[in-house]
Amino acid sequence: MFSKSETILILLTPLRHIYVLELFSLSTTIRYDPTGSYRSARNGGMRRVSSRLILTAIGLCICCILLIFAVSNYGHSTEEIDQKTAKCDCTPSEKIAVQPVPLAPIATATAITTTTTTTTQILKECNETQKSSPVQRAIIIYYPHHQSEYFFPEVRWLYRSWVEMLLSQPATWRTDFIIFTYNFSSEFRSLGCVNRIRQNKEETSLCRLFLYVPVQFRLPNVTDNNFQNAFNNAKAVMASYNDMNDAFIGVPLVNDTKTFDSNRSKSLYDNLRQYGYIDSINAIYEGYWTFKMYDFILRTDIDVFIYRHFATYIPQNCSFITGGGGYGTDFNRRKLKRIAHDMGFAHLGISGMGSTWYGSPYDGYLVANQTLHGMLWLNQNEFAAPERESKLGTLMWPEWHYGVLLLYGQHLALNHLSATNQIRIIIGHNLLDQSTTDDTLPYVQQGIRLNLHCWHTNNRFSKFAFKLGQYNRTELELYRNDTTAKAFAMRMALESKYMTLEEMALYGRNKSLSS
Repeated sequence: MFSKSETILILLTPLRHIYVLELFSLSTTIRYDPTGSYRSARNGGMRRVSSRLILTAIGLCICCILLIFAVSNYGHSTEEIDQKTAKCDCTPSEKIAVQPVPLAPIATATAITTTTTTTTQILKECNETQKSSPVQRAIIIYYPHHQSEYFFPEVRWLYRSWVEMLLSQPATWRTDFIIFTYNFSSEFRSLGCVNRIRQNKEETSLCRLFLYVPVQFRLPNVTDNNFQNAFNNAKAVMASYNDMNDAFIGVPLVNDTKTFDSNRSKSLYDNLRQYGYIDSINAIYEGYWTFKMYDFILRTDIDVFIYRHFATYIPQNCSFITGGGGYGTDFNRRKLKRIAHDMGFAHLGISGMGSTWYGSPYDGYLVANQTLHGMLWLNQNEFAAPERESKLGTLMWPEWHYGVLLLYGQHLALNHLSATNQIRIIIGHNLLDQSTTDDTLPYVQQGIRLNLHCWHTNNRFSKFAFKLGQYNRTELELYRNDTTAKAFAMRMALESKYMTLEEMALYGRNKSLSS
């Protein structure tokens, strides 16, 4: 390989023989001649030089300059660019500098595609949990206490389906139902919920309620003095329950730097307090310390039913499973890839991930952390005020819609974490967020349906029709012996409606209906 100077010399050698270069001798002067040509005076002699020759010389000079510029950049290697590390919004203790390693498999529930890249993050060793061992799991939701009239019916049917699932769970497994909310109301007391972190693997499956301050309520009088007065009302309510003597569990834990960042908390309040789904993600990030002892967590919306297959299913190969999400178009996929580059995020090109997660608590914590980062970036840099204020309605859907900011932020987070080898992701199209309207037996017999998710539909089962009172007790008998997905959703919802809260709690404890 020639050096840069040698390469330039070789390329310029032929040009030395071009006579026109004499025009640039210091002893040469150019005089204008009215005949349309130029005259050159050199050592007293005169010689005619045509305009065409002058232009040719100028052109050759420009070529030489461009050639020198190209050669000067010839030595840059694409490997030098590829080896630059992607920025990671992780704590220093979670970054491990190692040699490049193959990327983790990116898969759907039925097929696996492996992509290889270079990264400076090592995929942590998989110590896979065996199904024969005592497995600890948690189903986690955020419940907006100030919208109880709308959301509590969903809590009831989710609770009912959780209890139904427990009947088929292996004897050594435990699955808790964790609720993050801002008030310990009497309804949750009736359901047998406790404000206590799991102590050991032998403790029975329980409903656990942890007090959490929603972003929109983080006013100065609440956040002053490290949230000292944030839980006064909740503590007063709990004090009236004479048998609740456990240590109080409240989120955020302001002295835990791994789960609480005061600057981010303020930024969430300033920018996203009006976004309806922000707490469902922030509760996972700030509440990590309350559930990190579990083997697996299922982060889910409230409007779901836990299906029977969940009783015995855990992710394999330490994978992080998401449901499917229908937010992607060619336009926003290109846009999100460009945004990832602007953020300093890596981007693998995966899309179509839903907001239901099933994996390890730490993976959930990582995804929540980066999703919040992505949502804040998008809110501040990629949406105009009329979009953030919902003045456009659904005019921009599905190309670019503020209403699915959570899914866009999650898209950026999952691509970055996968590309930098921090999680093993599976998009569980046939596992999570399954239909509540399907009325065929093959649908539930041929797949592994872990949960059923209510979509925006008027077909049975429709959460909208249910809340409007369009389904009643007579239909409970109609669907009692039907084993389709639609019938299961209908039965769980109607039973939760007509059973008292105490009956549902007792059903869970005794594994049978109370007399």
